[in-house]
Formats: sequence, C-alpha cells, structure tokens
Amino acid sequence: MGLRRRAFFTAAASTVAAAGAISLAFNDVGRLEISYLTAGLGCKVVFLPDLHLHGDGVYERRLLDTVNELEPDVAMLGGDLVDRLTHDIGFVERFISAINASEKFYVLGNHEYWSGYANTVRNLLDKHGYRELRGAVESRYVGSLYGLDWRDDRVYPFVESYGLVVVHDPNAADYIKGDCIILAGHTHGGLVINNQTLLSNSKYVRGLYRLGNGTVLYVSRGLGQMIPIRLLSPPELLVLV
Repeated sequence: MGLRRRAFFTAAASTVAAAGAISLAFNDVGRLEISYLTAGLGCKVVFLPDLHLHGDGVYERRLLDTVNELEPDVAMLGGDLVDRLTHDIGFVERFISAINASEKFYVLGNHEYWSGYANTVRNLLDKHGYRELRGAVESRYVGSLYGLDWRDDRVYPFVESYGLVVVHDPNAADYIKGDCIILAGHTHGGLVINNQTLLSNSKYVRGLYRLGNGTVLYVSRGLGQMIPIRLLSPPELLVLV
C-alpha cells in the first residue's frame, strides 16, 4: 500500500463573509493537495470528508471540477458536509448532485447533528442516489463496505470488517479490527509542526496509520473550513486506487 501526493493552488477565495462563513483563503490561499493511496481495489474511490459547505465560491467550484476530472467510480462523503454556518441548502444540493460517480455513499459527522441538519442532509443525499453507510453495505465496485455513524460520546460498537470502512471520527478505529482500510476525517489535520502534534481533537491526527493485524487507518485532513481552523494543514482530497 503506497501513498503519493500532488498539489495545486486555486485562486484566493473571498475573505470571511459578513454572514460569518469561513473562507479557505484564511490560510494556504485555497491550496488543495491530492493524495493517492494504492489500495488494490480495482477501481477509483474519492473520499470527501469535512466539506463544510458555506457558499458557492471559487474554491468550491474548483474542487468540484477536480473531483469530476478524476472520473471516480465511487464517491464517499465522510461527514460534516454542512455545519451551523451553512445557510444555503440549495447550494449544498447543487454541489452534491454535481458529483459524477457510478456509486455514491455517505456517513454523517458531528456537525450535521450539532447544526440540526442531519435529517435534511439525509433526505438530500438519498434523493440524489447516495447510500448511507450504517453497518454493512455491498458495493459493486468495492465489495464489502461498513460505515459507523458519529457518536457524541465517541464510544462505538466493536466491528470486525474485511473491506473498506468509512467513519467520520478517527477514534472509532480503536473499535474496528480485521484486514480492512478505515477512512476518517474530523481532525482537519490538527496542528503539526516539525512532526510534533500541538493540537488535535483525536488521537489519530492525519495520514496513514498501520494498527496491526492488517488494519490500516487513513485520516484525511478534509476539504472545508470550520473549527478546528486550518493552520499549516491544507485541505486534502484522497483518492484510492
């Protein structure tokens, strides 16, 4: 299993709007890094956690174009599609409906629940052909999938899986065993300087973790902006091949 990366810069997005939406221009000038993880799936999967969609800006349009240019077979939304700063649900619907993939799945994150949008988001995603990952699901491309919903107590049911597991919270990895790949987000990459983690909301902060017995965890830095604010942690689009 290998990892490689490339990066590009979008045009700077607008500064913080009067309505309070946080722009990715706040740091790294909308820099987006694409990471490729060789997983031997026989298909192309894009993992899209922590989008935090606040409005239709330059960054959001470029991100959507980039996803579709990759021509993924499968798109996985990793939670925190929206938050309390999301006011234009119409834009959220336009964004998720414009993602082109043969199969589309999702899990919910803490911000769907904390913002009160959980049911609205479920209805929108179901309407546009996304399947929620709550327990075991079969994919015609990936095979065995398993998803865990966000829990505020961050205590999860114990799971044994031998496929691809999608969660929002990286801490859920402590409850998962088996020869599987776990995809998570939530942390926004934390604050890491000189390989020292100074700030994180999870014990697993960013990147690849080999947890033993064939269990592999990848924590994406996510794609949008919200608390925790991004510092030295540009957004990341993860592609599994």
